[in-house]
Amino acid sequence: MTFSATDAAFEGFRVVRRKPMVLLWWAAFYLVSFFLIFMVAAGPIAGLMAAATDLENMGPGASPEDFEPLMMAYASILPLVVPLGILVGAVLSAAIARSVLEPGKSAFGYLRIGMDEVRVAVVSLVLAILLWIAGAISFGIAAVVGGSLTTADVPAGWLIMIVLFLAAAAFMIWLSVRLSLAVPITVAEKKFAFFDSFKVTGGRMWSLIGMAVIAFVMTMVVGILTSIIFFPITMGLGAAVDWESLEGMNAMGILQAVGPMVFVAIVLQAISSSLSAAVMYAPFSAAYRDLKGTGTPELA
Repeated sequence: MTFSATDAAFEGFRVVRRKPMVLLWWAAFYLVSFFLIFMVAAGPIAGLMAAATDLENMGPGASPEDFEPLMMAYASILPLVVPLGILVGAVLSAAIARSVLEPGKSAFGYLRIGMDEVRVAVVSLVLAILLWIAGAISFGIAAVVGGSLTTADVPAGWLIMIVLFLAAAAFMIWLSVRLSLAVPITVAEKKFAFFDSFKVTGGRMWSLIGMAVIAFVMTMVVGILTSIIFFPITMGLGAAVDWESLEGMNAMGILQAVGPMVFVAIVLQAISSSLSAAVMYAPFSAAYRDLKGTGTPELA
């Protein structure tokens, strides 16, 4: 099977066309995940909101010490939200990869919780840390060297610094592309594929960049179109709320008044996010499938 960047870029649309119900499964998963995270972190979130309100009431005269409760409240949320966020991302990423690589296993919208998801979570976390370190080092070197040249009034120092930053950006793009098939490989080959992507992406740099650019543009288009479609619905619900009556009302009263509107907005956002995720990430699984010559994009 030959690899076509253009064909692969539209794999997300083909997934949804073959199995329209996956969109509802993924949207439901988004909703359940959102409410689970909210329930787990409800206390710290309330503390964060209270700290933010107190800081706002202090006005522009707030001192650096006044920001400490807000920072502490924010820090208390991260240990709860980050692990759950990683798990949610791994489950959805594995489901999207599975919808392309194993299209016949469509039960529950390809959603599973098993070793595939564990491996995807570990691989995604490790590679995210690796990319962060690589970015910090490459841009740090560019900043230090470029800053030294401009401070020393070296001729064309600013130009050299710009070139260094462009080189750092090019390096990060290259590294990201070379690692971009790690999740599909992890799901397809049932192993921790930290660096296996290098073997598959060799010689396909520009094709994969082109595919990623097309997928990104299509994701933006999907976001814009769904916003246009859903906007009248949310506006209609908002118009039904008596906003003036909310003044002086406690948090529970406000939640009861705007709750239906917020719930519908969250549901619509979940549908939009599910479609966007399919459009953005399915192409990478299609690229792996086509480059390895495994599977078939037409299996219903």
